[in-house]
Amino acid sequence: MIDPHDDTTVPDVVTRIAERLTARYAGIVSAETVAAIVDDSYRQLAARASIRRYLASLTGHFAAERLAAIRRASVSLSDRPASVLFVCVENAGRSQLASALLAAELGDGVTIASAGSQPGSAVSPLLADALDELGVPLGTAYPKPLTDELVRGADFVITMGCGDACPVHPGRKYEDWAIPAPDAVNLDSVRAARDAIAEHVSSLAAEIRAARAHA
Repeated sequence: MIDPHDDTTVPDVVTRIAERLTARYAGIVSAETVAAIVDDSYRQLAARASIRRYLASLTGHFAAERLAAIRRASVSLSDRPASVLFVCVENAGRSQLASALLAAELGDGVTIASAGSQPGSAVSPLLADALDELGVPLGTAYPKPLTDELVRGADFVITMGCGDACPVHPGRKYEDWAIPAPDAVNLDSVRAARDAIAEHVSSLAAEIRAARAHA
């Protein structure tokens, strides 16, 4: 079994991921920072994963998301799509539903990330069922930790039940949506959370459209 705290167990693929992302972000993020973020992404995901299949590809996805957030933080909102970060406790329910629903509303008109203050080990399969009833795909969904890069790279930070865990940085709009966590094994509970979140998402999407129209 991989020990995420043991340097000797980090697989070679993590180095290859770092090399690939270093080339992608050359001139934007230093090679040392890229390597550190890839290594940290692997260790944080490995520490929580109940199933380690595809851990390498998820590491690449999560590290790339964090590096993209660093790049966004240096670019004016007038020159890029708005960015939204959804945060709940486990990143296994509410924040994943919100991400999928907002992506369905705005498509390429928004950049979306999600995270958890105490990430769970897996996303409930009922999320995909509840979203499919609306014709909305869940997409690449897996629990991941909240990091400072994700917050700095967001224009809107939406929290749901995670208290004060989210760092506060100037220039971001923070909102807390008072939506209870659904029962992950009860489809009706997931549907109720989906519908409550959808109402908030519609308002947020309208706000983002209006902001873009006046940019």
